[in-house]
Amino acid sequence: MNEMEIAVIILASLLIICCLIGGFIFVDLRRNLKSERVRFDNLTDSTFDYKMVWSEDLSHVEFNKKLSNLLISCGISPDKEYVKSVFCDSSLSYEGPISLCVNALRKSGTVSEYYSGEGMSGLIHWKSVSFTQKNGKLKIYSLGRDISGETVSRKVTEELREELLEEFEGIRRAEENALAGFFSFIVEGENIFVKTTPRICGLWGFENTDSVPLDSIYALMKPDNVLEVQRDVARFLSGVSDEIYSEAFIKIISGAYRSYTIQCRYNKGITDYRYLRTGLIFDNTSGRQSREDSFKDRQKEPITGLYDRTGFMLEGKIYLENSGEKKNSVVLVCLHVTRLRKISMLFGIEVSDVLSKLYAETLKRVVGDDAVIGKVGAEDYAVVFRTLDREEVEKLMKRVSIVVENHCDNKTLPAVLKEQSTFLAGACFYDGIDDIAVLYNKASVTLFNGSRDPGKICSFFDSEVEKKVSGRDIVENEIGEALKRGELELYYQPKISVGTGEIVGAEALMRWNHRTQGLIMPNEFIHIAEEMGIITKIDEWGLLQACKQNKIWQEKGYPPIVISVNMSQAQLYQTDVVATVKNALEESGISPQYIEVELTETMAMVDIDRTISILKSLKELGVSISMDDFGTGYSSLSSLKILPIDLLKIDRSLVYDIETNDTARHITKAICELGKAMDLTLLAEGVENNAQRDILEELGCDIIQGFLYSKPQPPAVVERNFLIPAFDRCKKAAELNKGANGNI
Repeated sequence: MNEMEIAVIILASLLIICCLIGGFIFVDLRRNLKSERVRFDNLTDSTFDYKMVWSEDLSHVEFNKKLSNLLISCGISPDKEYVKSVFCDSSLSYEGPISLCVNALRKSGTVSEYYSGEGMSGLIHWKSVSFTQKNGKLKIYSLGRDISGETVSRKVTEELREELLEEFEGIRRAEENALAGFFSFIVEGENIFVKTTPRICGLWGFENTDSVPLDSIYALMKPDNVLEVQRDVARFLSGVSDEIYSEAFIKIISGAYRSYTIQCRYNKGITDYRYLRTGLIFDNTSGRQSREDSFKDRQKEPITGLYDRTGFMLEGKIYLENSGEKKNSVVLVCLHVTRLRKISMLFGIEVSDVLSKLYAETLKRVVGDDAVIGKVGAEDYAVVFRTLDREEVEKLMKRVSIVVENHCDNKTLPAVLKEQSTFLAGACFYDGIDDIAVLYNKASVTLFNGSRDPGKICSFFDSEVEKKVSGRDIVENEIGEALKRGELELYYQPKISVGTGEIVGAEALMRWNHRTQGLIMPNEFIHIAEEMGIITKIDEWGLLQACKQNKIWQEKGYPPIVISVNMSQAQLYQTDVVATVKNALEESGISPQYIEVELTETMAMVDIDRTISILKSLKELGVSISMDDFGTGYSSLSSLKILPIDLLKIDRSLVYDIETNDTARHITKAICELGKAMDLTLLAEGVENNAQRDILEELGCDIIQGFLYSKPQPPAVVERNFLIPAFDRCKKAAELNKGANGNI
C-alpha cells in the first residue's frame, strides 16, 4: 500500500470521526434544546399565562394558544406587529432588531396593555430570555403574566394612601388653624409628663420634643391659674374624676400669655399607658378675647354707660396686671352716694338718673383716662387709678364733691339737692399682694368702718379697719355653729304705755353671746347671716323662744304683754312664714293675741301684693302686725292703706332731734294724724328723755320705747324691773278695789 492510499484512508477515518462527533454534538444540542423547551413550557404553564417565541429579525414568531385567543378576542393579530407593539418604546418607532431585543431583555421587564371586545382591559407583564441559535442569531422566549388584578389592588391602595395623606394633611392644617393638638398625661413613678404636638411644645419654648414635664408647664402658667389646674389634674390622675376640663393662661416663647383649654378623659381598657389619659388641648385666646369683648359690652350700666360691678372687676384686674412697676401707686376708691335712693323716691327717677350721670362724667374728668370706673351698685361707684399718696386721693374726691354741688343750681339739678347729693369714699392702696377683688373688698368695708378726719371725705384702709374685718371673719366662720352651741340669746326692750306708764309689751332682740368675743350685737352678725342664707333658721329659733318666754311669764301670773318679733325679708318671702308662726304658737301654747310680727316699711314694699297676702294669713292666725322704721322708707299712702297692719313704729331718726327740729316734729305729727285716721296704734322708738316723751304724748303717740325706760335686757332683768313691779301694782290695785267694794 503506497503512501497515497494510506493518506486517503487516514483522511477518510478522520472524516468519519468528525461526522460521528458532529452527530453526537447535534443530538446533545437537540436534547438540550428540547429539555430547555420543556422547562420553558412547564414554566409557562405553572407560573405565567402567556408565551411568545420569536427570532430577533422577527422571521419566526410563535404564540401559545391562550395568548392567541386573547389577542384575537381583542381584535389583534398574533403576529410580529404585536411583538413590535410590546417591545418598542411607545415614544419611538421601530428601529430594528437590536433595540427590540434590548427592550425585551431589560431586567425590569415590559408591561403591555390590552382591551377586550367586552369592554374589559388588562395589563400583561413580560419577562424575556434569549438563546443563541446555530446561525448565531438570537431566539427570544417571552413569558407574560396577567397583572390586571394586582394593578387594581395597587391602584386602590395608592388611592387610599392618597386619601389618608389628604386626611392627615387636613388634620395637620386643622390643628394649625385651630391652634389645637392632642394632649396626654404620662405618669412614670413620681414623675408626670405631658405629651402633645411638637408644634405646641415649640411654642412653649421646648424645641425638638413632644414630651414635657408637667412642672415645667406649671412654671409657665399665670400664678392665679396654677392651684386650680393642679387641683383638677390631681383629681383626674388619682381617679377621683374620669375627665378633666381646665383653662389656664400659659406663657409662650414670645413672652405673651395665651389662653389654653385642656380636655382629657380616662380611656378605660387601653393597655398602653401613654394613651390612658388622653384628649385635646386648644388655644382659645382669640375666642376668649372675643367673648370677653362681648362680655364687657354687656357689663355696662345702662344709665351711666360705666362698667357694672362684674365689668369693673374684669377691667380692674387687667389694669392692675398691666401696671407693672407702677403697681404700688394703684389705689381703688369706693364711693357711696348716701341718699340716691331717697332722691329717686322724692324727686323722681329722672332726677336721680341725672345725678348718676353727673357723678359718672365728673369721675371721668377728675381722674382722667388712665383709670377704670364702674357703677357697682344702686348708690355706689368704684374707680381704680394710679396716684401719688392719700392727700392726692382726698384732693380728687373733694373736686368731685365740688363739681356735683355746683351743678345743684336749679338748672342741671334742684338746688335743694346740694346737701342731699353728698357721698362717702373709702380707699385702699395696692400692697404688693392683693388682687383686684381683695382691693375692692377692703375699700368697700372702709366706706363704713374707716375713720375720717374732720372735714375729710375719704377714709383709708388701715389696721383698725382690718381688725373690724377680722371680726367679720369670726362671724362668718362661726355663726352657723352658734345655734348648735346655744350661744344665741334674746334680749327684750320694754314698751311703755304713754297713758298709764305701765309695760304693755316688749321687742325681742337677738344677741350672740360668743364664748371668746363676748356679747356681739345684731348689727354685726344679722346681715352676715342673711348673706350666708341661714337667717331663716335664726328667725325661726327667735320666734319660738319669744313665744315660750312670754308663756313662762304668763304662767307666773304677770300681767300679759305683747312680745314683738322682727321678721327678715328672707323669712317673709323665702319660707312659709305662716306655717312657721302657727307651729311656734302651737308648740309654746301662747295665745296669738300676745305675739306681734314686725316688718320694715322697705321690706313690705318689695312685693306689695305678696306682702298683703302673707299679712292677711298671719292676721287670720290672730297675731298682730306692726310696721317698723316708718318714715324712712318709700311706701305710698295708697299702699299703706291696704296693708293689714295694727301698729306704726315711728323711726328713731325722727325722734332724736324732735325737740329742736321743726321738720322732724311736723313729719311725726303727720304720721300720728295718719295713724289715728287709719285706727292704728302709734309707737315711737328711740326715746331718750322726758322732753321727747312729752312732745310725743302731745302729738298723740300711744306707746314709748327707748333708753328713757330701759335698754334691751335679758329676760330676768325685764322680769325684775318691770313685770314684778307691774304685778305688785296690779295686786295692790286689786286689793284696793276689793276693799273699796267691801266698804260699799
